[in-house]
Amino acid sequence: MRYLLLPLTVVFLLCTCSLKRDVDEQARNEYSVDDHFILKNGTHFVIRGVVYVPGYPGYLPWEIENAPALPDQLRASISTDIANIKALGANSVRFWGAPRYCYEALYNEGGLDFIQTIWVDGEAPDFQYSLFKETTRAYIREVVDRIYSVFTDNDPPLIAFLIGNELSEGSILATDNAHPEITSFTGNYIIASHLTATEAFLAEMADYIKTYEYENYGNISLVSYANYIMTPEIIDTPFLDFRCHNVYSYGIDYFQPNTGGGTSSGTLLQGWVEALKAMYPYLPLLITETGLSVSPNAAHAGPPNYGYGGNTEAEQAVCLVQNITDISTTLLPTAGVVIHELLDAWWKFGLEDSYSQDPDDVEEWFGIMRIVEDGDWWATEPRPAYDAVQGVWGE
Repeated sequence: MRYLLLPLTVVFLLCTCSLKRDVDEQARNEYSVDDHFILKNGTHFVIRGVVYVPGYPGYLPWEIENAPALPDQLRASISTDIANIKALGANSVRFWGAPRYCYEALYNEGGLDFIQTIWVDGEAPDFQYSLFKETTRAYIREVVDRIYSVFTDNDPPLIAFLIGNELSEGSILATDNAHPEITSFTGNYIIASHLTATEAFLAEMADYIKTYEYENYGNISLVSYANYIMTPEIIDTPFLDFRCHNVYSYGIDYFQPNTGGGTSSGTLLQGWVEALKAMYPYLPLLITETGLSVSPNAAHAGPPNYGYGGNTEAEQAVCLVQNITDISTTLLPTAGVVIHELLDAWWKFGLEDSYSQDPDDVEEWFGIMRIVEDGDWWATEPRPAYDAVQGVWGE
């Protein structure tokens, strides 16, 4: 057997949590999985999510994450952004390194659940390096504590933690080659064998999240990892609670040229999602990113697969609706989709870069809302893609 998710100690702890909650007689957020879906309180909860990073000009996400206080203008913008995600018809937000106020805004808005990404340096030379692992554990503690400092009833609408996002092929192979002796992991919640060293790192960090959260807050959240199109053959995570992949239409023909068309829509994106689901048909598959950049200075490719940048705003709208349709009509069902992303990411290359949007930088133009000057501050305006997605999700 490759993995075991529920050793006897875990069964006891889960039962303890359940008994405690029965005694409290409070309606609480319980997340679990079946073969295809994430369940909320025992009911299928199909994710309609949006990536949200509050990276307004002059503010870098990794700096404001730990800021003791945010300016009133930035707080107001975050509240507006969360409200706009809800108005889109989404039911979930995917956070990265979010400042405390993001959780406050989500709490105040109500009606939204969230997925929490735990940032791991995907270019690290060795994921098994002891100092790197301790730094990762410290960051896990920091993020978990920040969440529960807002949800003081110990009941955040937290769907899952994602431990890492798109670890690089080079770092995966370097770690695995450096530690051929690491082939298993045994923790409090995860026991797994026949692993690579990178997989063992993810298992260890996932187990640490579950352990720390339970010991300090009495909850055991779902945990996954966001993989992507370049690495599905070299990293596998069946020991986690469900599978996540970032999927973009323009990358499939290049990186996975043998992909066939989907069974319903015939698109390569649907064909690739169906291929991913076929790799692990008995665990939910969540598409944790999909989107299209409207950067003006990239070559224009157009439909059906579009390009990495160079797309028109009208094409972004059409593509996102097609992506949602592709993912929701696969042969085996998926657990949902998260759109990348709400706002354009002007901040990608540091503070100075954050004050303007580079027409040559594809990564700064994925937003379904654009950032515009508004007096001495900034406002947002919906692109056609926002209205198009709202037309699908807001029904």
